[in-house]
Amino acid sequence: MPATLRTADLVVIGLGMALIAAIGVICSRKSRTAGGYFLADRSLPGWAVGFSLMATIVSSMTFLALPAAAYQSNWRHLPANAMYVLALPVAWLLFIPFYRAGGLQSAYEYLERRFGLWARLYAGSAFILFHVARMGLILFVASESLQLMIGRREDWILDAVIVVFGVIVAGYTVLGGLRAVIWTDVLQGVTLIGGGLICLPILLGGIPDGLSGLLAVADEHDKMSFGVSAGDVAGHTLGATMLTKLIVFLQILGTDQTTVQRYMAASSRREANRALWIGGLLTFPVWAYFLFVGTALFVFYRFQFDPAIAGLEPEQIFSHFIITKVPAGVAGFVIVGLIAAAMSTLDSSINAIAATLTNDFYRRLWRRDRDDHHYGRVGRGLSLATGAVMIGSGLLIHASRTAEGVEDVQTKLLSILGGGLLGLFLLGLLTRRATGRSAATATAVSVALVTGWVALGSGAAAAWFPALHEQVLDTFWVGVVANPLLFAIGWVLGGRTGGSDGRSLDGLTVWTTDSTPTSTTTKIAPGLPD
Repeated sequence: MPATLRTADLVVIGLGMALIAAIGVICSRKSRTAGGYFLADRSLPGWAVGFSLMATIVSSMTFLALPAAAYQSNWRHLPANAMYVLALPVAWLLFIPFYRAGGLQSAYEYLERRFGLWARLYAGSAFILFHVARMGLILFVASESLQLMIGRREDWILDAVIVVFGVIVAGYTVLGGLRAVIWTDVLQGVTLIGGGLICLPILLGGIPDGLSGLLAVADEHDKMSFGVSAGDVAGHTLGATMLTKLIVFLQILGTDQTTVQRYMAASSRREANRALWIGGLLTFPVWAYFLFVGTALFVFYRFQFDPAIAGLEPEQIFSHFIITKVPAGVAGFVIVGLIAAAMSTLDSSINAIAATLTNDFYRRLWRRDRDDHHYGRVGRGLSLATGAVMIGSGLLIHASRTAEGVEDVQTKLLSILGGGLLGLFLLGLLTRRATGRSAATATAVSVALVTGWVALGSGAAAAWFPALHEQVLDTFWVGVVANPLLFAIGWVLGGRTGGSDGRSLDGLTVWTTDSTPTSTTTKIAPGLPD
């Protein structure tokens, strides 16, 4: 009979969920306006925002996918994830100063100021598409693990878990807005890290000679290597994953609304900088630790034979260990950490998507003259709708899941749906030469390239055009190619002088930062401190 959650575990999980719901209710009292709902009235301390940044980017992909990757293969994801540390100074020196100085409502408002409305709508659409797909993936992975712990393998049980889990996350996010997201992320980050730390002593206790025995067996099976191989250019080699992840992290830190929203929600530019470094310097050690947990799981089950392991997917191994080897009650706390890892990413995406829909579409295109309370109500309604879409996306992924590792799927999603988005932001920030027309042409070329690339790399193309399909690079490389290409085309086609398309560049590039940017929309908080 499969192991299931025990009464003590259920009590601890229930208490954890009740505390999270209470935070949502409390925060709802200060989230009546758009400024309160989407930016927490720009009043949050840097340490809390930093913890939220860490919890959001870590997600259940770290809690489940990284141990699975290390259990199945090795530490090939660690050097790639180290690129996050290299991306931090770029965000500190380039992105935060521009976003804070502009008093922006969203990351994509900058693109309208620089290139025109089309750029704002394109970037907002790309962001929404990626996060809808990503939310579904994270919800599916976390729900699958919870299903395993329930001890029922029927498909309808997994569907039910997806729905219930999604409703809980959407509930407190809809109520409390970004303020609830940040403060629940703090709690969720603590439980995520604490839950992971609880497991390692138990793992070491089941391995002869403890830590030294673990290291010896891991070395014997090459489980702590970085997976360097000659591979062809289409393979996910060390160099490929490092380069791709650097682009991904720059895109997350510089162009993703979930991150930019946090820069703007901090009480000052100094607090925003503090948040960036606290979050960044916490994140990499957490990634490394969970890879080590995956290696420990591999060694542990070399000595602690368990026939159930053979029938599990790699992403389910850690969950099985929690429910069968961690004491009752304590396992409940670890499971809260697993749930929290997913929640901290899902709630951020729900609120950020609602903010983008409200500010970059509804407010910009249809209703520009309403008060802040109106936009707050619209944002709450769009959060509810986004939660429903998230649940639907999770159910769809369950119905059509492939065998590809979820860590690689997440990287591909951001590369493909983001296209050349980072290149477009950098084209605006780093050059005076680029114009709205040159940027639009470059974006069109980049989108066409990505669309054709993905189409030719699909299974249908393999059947219809096998020879051409064989020559197409893996879509893992999309972001590496599309972003420099967009930047280069936009720069080459741009005019020799800034503002040649009639748009002022004051405060919109690194070369013209002495002037205050001219906003095309009403700011939420005039007089925002730098």
